Amino acid sequence: MDYFFHADTTKYRRRFRAIVITTAVPLSGICVFCAVNILLNFSAGASRELILLLAAVIAGCVFAGCCAVFTAAYFCYMFDRRHSRFTYLDILPDGFVFSLYAGEFRDYSEKVIMRRLYFVPFSGVSEIVRDGKNSPFSLTVRGEIRCYLCETDRLGYHVSEDDHTHFDSPELDEHGFLLMDSLTIDGWFGRTKRLEASLKYYLGQYRSIPEKKPFNIADYITVKRKKRPTTSNPLLEAPSYDRNWK
Repeated sequence: MDYFFHADTTKYRRRFRAIVITTAVPLSGICVFCAVNILLNFSAGASRELILLLAAVIAGCVFAGCCAVFTAAYFCYMFDRRHSRFTYLDILPDGFVFSLYAGEFRDYSEKVIMRRLYFVPFSGVSEIVRDGKNSPFSLTVRGEIRCYLCETDRLGYHVSEDDHTHFDSPELDEHGFLLMDSLTIDGWFGRTKRLEASLKYYLGQYRSIPEKKPFNIADYITVKRKKRPTTSNPLLEAPSYDRNWK
C-alpha cells in the first residue's frame, strides 16, 4: 500500500494550454484580418493613416497576447512548482498529514511560504467516505482533525520511537491549531480510490495493534529473598530428630 501521495499538478498545465488557446486564437484572427486589409488597401492606394491604424492594431494584439501568455506561464509554472513541493498526503503510524500550499509573501527581502497543514490522528477517525460515482476526485474524513496555518519552516514533524507523531516545534503539539470534525480532499490527487484504500488499510493496521499493558516495575525487578540467618556452629545447623515434646 502507498503511504505518500504527491499532488497532481497537471491541471495547471491544462489551464495554461486553455489560456494560450483562448487568447492566441482571437488575437491571431484579428492580426490576419488587419494584415489582409493592409495589403488590399495598400494596393488600392488607401490613405496612410488607415494603414498605420491597422498596423497599430496588429502591434497591440501581439503585445496583449505576449503579456497574457507570459503572465499565465509565470503563474501556472509557479503554482505547479509550489504544489509539487508543498502539497502532499503522508500516512504515518498513528495518523496522516495533509499539507496544502497556502500562498506566500515577502518579509522585507525574504520570501515566506505559507502552508495549511491538517493532522488527523487515527485514534479520532470515525469515518472515511468516498462517492466514486458522483465525486471520484473527492474524499471526506470525519473525526478529530487539527488544522494549522503557519510558515512552512515551522510545520516540520517526526515520528518518535513509540510511533507517535510530534512536531519539530513542540508548542504545536498542544496548541496553535483549529479543531475540525471533517476534512474534504478534493481535486489534489486525481481519482481518490487508491488513497481511500491506503487510508483504510493503515487505519485497520492501527486499530489491530494490541493495547499496551500499563507499566509495572514488578515485572522487570525480582524481589530479593531474605537470607535465612545461620550460626557458626554446625551442630546447631544440623537437623534435629528430637521427639520429646513434653
